[in-house]
Amino acid sequence: MFFLPVPLEDGWIALMWDMMERKLHVLHPLIKGDGPSEPTKDKLELVAWKLHHALFDCLNEYYAGWPTQDGQWVTKYPVLAEEHFSRDEIGACVLHICRHYDGVNLKIPLTKYNAGKTKRQALHECVKLQGNSSKLAHEALWTVLAPTDSCLSDT
Repeated sequence: MFFLPVPLEDGWIALMWDMMERKLHVLHPLIKGDGPSEPTKDKLELVAWKLHHALFDCLNEYYAGWPTQDGQWVTKYPVLAEEHFSRDEIGACVLHICRHYDGVNLKIPLTKYNAGKTKRQALHECVKLQGNSSKLAHEALWTVLAPTDSCLSDT
């Protein structure tokens, strides 16, 4: 499986290629019920297939000899969430989807709480990266230890 988070003007989606089954999963946290509406589906398919062909151009260029075929793929639009998310929450939802989608369903359900937890975990992982010399890590630590002395306490 190969995941790609994709920014759109109205939020984020993730594309997942299941190379063994030849299925392209369009993972959008706002898809409900029977799938996306026709105008939304048309827009998502345009983006998905453009990126699909670009991915296979790269695979064929840089991994010569690897058996790749970009034709005869099936597109799937799985329903991943029951809750409604705002545009500001969709980025964390897509990160949660990329971490927990197994090709059939989510190992951990997509809820507002779980998406927020994933967002906090990702921030923690970025802050503790080896060699991180940004002031953000230092200021975030002081915000936790001494909130009244931190310059982040105003934001």
